[in-house]
Amino acid sequence: MRALVPHTRSARGRRRAALGVMAASALALSACAQGGGSGSGGDAIQIGAIVAETGPIAGAGKTFIHGARIAQEQINDGDLMGGGRQLELVEKEGSEDPAKSASVAAQLAADQNIVASTCCILSTVAGAAAPIAEKQEMPLVLWGATDLDLASPPYVYRTVTMPQPANEKLATDVVDSEDIESVAYAVMTDNSGIVSQAEAFEQGFSDAGVDNKGQVGTLSTTTNFTSAATDLINLDADAIAVVGTQSNAVGLIAALDDKGYDGQIVSGQTISGSGVFDSQPRALEGVPFPVYFLASEATGMGADFADAYEAEYGEEPDDFAAQGYMAIYTLATAIETIDGEVTRQSLSDALGALEGIDETIYGTPVAFEDGQLTAESAVKPVSYTAPDGVIAPWEPAAN
Repeated sequence: MRALVPHTRSARGRRRAALGVMAASALALSACAQGGGSGSGGDAIQIGAIVAETGPIAGAGKTFIHGARIAQEQINDGDLMGGGRQLELVEKEGSEDPAKSASVAAQLAADQNIVASTCCILSTVAGAAAPIAEKQEMPLVLWGATDLDLASPPYVYRTVTMPQPANEKLATDVVDSEDIESVAYAVMTDNSGIVSQAEAFEQGFSDAGVDNKGQVGTLSTTTNFTSAATDLINLDADAIAVVGTQSNAVGLIAALDDKGYDGQIVSGQTISGSGVFDSQPRALEGVPFPVYFLASEATGMGADFADAYEAEYGEEPDDFAAQGYMAIYTLATAIETIDGEVTRQSLSDALGALEGIDETIYGTPVAFEDGQLTAESAVKPVSYTAPDGVIAPWEPAAN
């Protein structure tokens, strides 16, 4: 794609739609939407976005859509799709609830002016939205959702930078930098995507020759982590890998800190996000986690994105914002290759033919294989630094 032009801060307001219908009505709506949407209802090419600015993971949900909005503005400002074509995001709130998000997916599919949609942080939500996209033959780009094998061309694509290879690389980096001979695992066991992320940590530590001292399980409903922290400390491991959703992982890391665990804690990308460090600064300082995008080290296109994001939202973009950006940027990259009318079918064909993108905000090319984006070369071990919680390259022994 062409180079991005500098972003100028936008003051446009955006209207949120709050929808509260059930999954059954979603299926009924989707049955009315058969056909190949053409995007001909206006001058702009319309892309649906199922957002999660409310609900249990609204913190991450906001950064996803913030990144997507910056992408839309830069794509339009730079005429990146060619011919003066403009992109319009049609946002609807799904609150990262499977039933509500399925209903929203059906409403977007029923609008023949919308040629594709993007969504989903949780794998359960992706599992609810994907069948609707496939039935209606409308491309769906998943910007999150970490279960393996969710991409399913020709209609379901995924631009999330997967945490599994990032976790595996972090494990080997930590062993290379620290004197670690044994590791224990804290895993939120009722989320299959989290379990697969924990398995990636296990693979990395195992490949590095580290002894596995065992696992302590938690649940998404767990709120008191004292007992789990005690059980983990009793395993007497040099390191503990904490793998869970944001509130789960942060809660357990805090419990380990409260109980005086002095070994090496490592965690996943889920502990990144606005306000996370402020919630547990002492516990989180120096705990390494992997990211694909680090605003402070971004160059070129990535630096333009970071500057535009900070000007708009008053903080640096994180990995989730980058994933939101890349979902829209990937769609625009595919649209640029389409001669003539942009329809659901022509966009599906263009996405299916996409083998990679050379210039990205990650500072490295990305590849696509079976509808899944891969960018392992961009993985960076980082941690929060005191006193302000700035995310910076991880320094061994910092915690």
